[in-house]
Amino acid sequence: MLDRTPSRELREDLWVFPMDYPIKLIGEAGDDLHHAVVDILLKHFPDFKKETLTVQPSRTGKYHSITANLRFDELEQVHALYADLAACPLIKTAL
Repeated sequence: MLDRTPSRELREDLWVFPMDYPIKLIGEAGDDLHHAVVDILLKHFPDFKKETLTVQPSRTGKYHSITANLRFDELEQVHALYADLAACPLIKTAL
């Protein structure tokens, strides 16, 4: 039987740094979500321009999808960013 479980090591082996990567974050609509996302992104990317974020409301307006295009220089940045995003209760999904 074929194991379809994603392999973290396999995916990481395919990454080539530096790389530009769009990240999408989903959470309940509101200023709190936007501020939390900006704070986390600035922590990891001090030169990040919050004006470059794209915000897309859901069909009902209850959720927002926030997209940021980021430049990762090393794998550790990816892990550190996703750890902080996962720790934020306002962010429901990080893609």
